[in-house]
Amino acid sequence: MLAQNMAKTEMTRFWQFMFDYCHEEYSCVLGWGMAGVIAFLGVVMCFGYIITRLINKRQ
Repeated sequence: MLAQNMAKTEMTRFWQFMFDYCHEEYSCVLGWGMAGVIAFLGVVMCFGYIITRLINKRQ
């Protein structure tokens, strides 16, 4: 319960920061959110590629 409340508080602070940063424009917040998701997926795919190359190099 405590961890859930803390997570909710932190997420609320994050979204409040985003709306303040973007001057409450929803399209700006959505754009930054999409950029974050794409960047995260790019990092995950990059690590997967590097790990696959290392595994194939050992064989």
